[in-house]
Parts: sequence; structure tokens; C-alpha cells
Amino acid sequence: MRKTTLILVFCWLVFTLLIGCSPKPEGQDPAKVKIELTSEPTAVQTGQTVKLIATLSGLANEEEPNVQIDIRKSDNSILPDTKNANSIGNGQYSVEKIFNHPGAYSIYIHVYQGDLHITKKKELQVS
Repeated sequence: MRKTTLILVFCWLVFTLLIGCSPKPEGQDPAKVKIELTSEPTAVQTGQTVKLIATLSGLANEEEPNVQIDIRKSDNSILPDTKNANSIGNGQYSVEKIFNHPGAYSIYIHVYQGDLHITKKKELQVS
């Protein structure tokens, strides 16, 4: 009986060492990631260069994310235009775009960080 107890205690110790005693780090909660979209100029008109700025907050990992901005006409009358955004600091990422057609646009902001992929949809009106 004593030998069996010693074997069980030894197996338990080996098992504990193999799996580790520290808790696993928590992953990113996508609901905590906030993305705001602004434009310069604020009133967007056809034929002019517009800077679209995505502002990110709430990322748990400090690793620099890869951000893409996918620009689509809301009625799907033209092909989507996906652009890699450049970091401009303070959690902001920008792309430049000239809109050739007036109307409503759906802007999809894709955030990639490690295994994480979050997409947020914003609307933009072009005159």
C-alpha cells in the first residue's frame, strides 16, 4: 500500500511539473477592441484625396498590429479596394483614397495581430 501511495505521489508531481503551475494568459476579447474612423477632410467629396484614419484602442497585446482598410460602395456597384494602412502613431492607422463616385460607402477595418483577426464596419458618405 505504501509503495502504491509513493508511486501515485511521484506521478502527481511529474504531471504537475509537465503541465506547469502557472495560469495560462488570457487572450484578446474582441468586444474590448474599439475602432473609430475619421476622415480628413471631414466632408468627403468626389475627386479629392481623402485621408481615412482608423483609431484602435483596447488591444491586450502591445505587438504592432497589421491593419487593412477595405473600401466598398454600399450598393456593391464597384469592386472593393483593399489598402494596407500605415501606422501614424498613438494607435492610428491611415490610408489615402480618391473617391470617384458619390454615395454611401462601407469601410471594413481589418486588424491582424498574431492569431487574432477583428473586423469592424463603418459607414462613410461621399458627396
